Amino acid sequence: MVPKTVSSHFSPGEVLSIIVAWLVLSASITYKNLVGLVIGTGSLDVVIAGFVATATGFILHEIGHKFVAVRRGYLAHFRLWIWGLVLTISIVTLSGGGLVFGAPGAVYISPSAASFYGFDSTRRSSDTEEDNMIISAAGPSINLAFAIGFLVLLFSVPAGFFNTVAFFGLLLNVGLGSFNMLPVPPLDGSKIFRESIPIALAIALPLWAMFITFKFII
Repeated sequence: MVPKTVSSHFSPGEVLSIIVAWLVLSASITYKNLVGLVIGTGSLDVVIAGFVATATGFILHEIGHKFVAVRRGYLAHFRLWIWGLVLTISIVTLSGGGLVFGAPGAVYISPSAASFYGFDSTRRSSDTEEDNMIISAAGPSINLAFAIGFLVLLFSVPAGFFNTVAFFGLLLNVGLGSFNMLPVPPLDGSKIFRESIPIALAIALPLWAMFITFKFII
C-alpha cells in the first residue's frame, strides 16, 4: 500500500480556512459597497469585482506558495491567523471601510515534516536558500501575471462589469505584489533579493512601475 501524500492535497480544514480568509478580506475591501447594498446605494458590480480581485490577488498568491513548496518537497498548509482576522474585521468596521488591514492568514511551510505522511523527501533539494527564493517568488509572480492580464482586459473592454473587475483586479494584484516585493523581512521580496537580485528585479520592477503609475500618475 502506497501511503497517501497529504501535503499535495487540501485538507477539509485548510479549504475552510481559505474560504473564510477570502470572504473576510473580500468583505473588507468592498465594505462600503456591501453596506451600501443594504441601504440601496451600493454597487453589486463593485462587490463582485472585489471578491474576484481578492481571489486572484491574495488566495492564488498563497496557493502559489503552497504548490511550489509541495513540488519542491516541503509540507505546506494555509492557516488562518485569528488575530489577523480580528484586526481585519475591527479596523474596517471602525473606519467605516476607510482603512483595510488584510492579514487573515498565510501558508506555513515545514521542511522538517516533508518526510512524514509517506512523502518522498528526496524531492527536496539540498539548497534551502534557493528553495526559499523559488517558493517566495511564486506568490508575487502570480500577482504580476494577473496584473498584466487585468491591465490588458482593462483597456480591451468598454466601461461596465468586466471593466470594473479588471480595474479592481489590477489594483489589488499590483498593490499586494508591490508590497510583498519590498526587500524587508519577513516579506517575500527580502528572500528573493537575498538569493538573486536579477530575479527579484524582474518581478519587482514591473509591479513597482505599475503601482507608481496607477497610484500617483493616473
